[in-house]
Amino acid sequence: MAESHNRAQRSAVFLGRRRRSGPDRFLVVKLATLIVGGVLGLVGMRAGNSWLVGIAIGVVLVGFLLRFLPQREHSESSEPTGDH
Repeated sequence: MAESHNRAQRSAVFLGRRRRSGPDRFLVVKLATLIVGGVLGLVGMRAGNSWLVGIAIGVVLVGFLLRFLPQREHSESSEPTGDH
């Protein structure tokens, strides 16, 4: 029983690692880059255009890098107080 409790604690560390405190302002851009990159990649593979596939990979990478931008500006009023 203690082993399952420890396993749950370890997995909770990974699940709760990144809490968002509001909507993602780059969500639409991320989805658009994924869709555009995917379509470009499929078209490039179908047509046998390696440069088009390369552009598609670049577009998807841009969308991936958007993940690391700050989610939103923090103000003093939005900081948690620690009270429950």
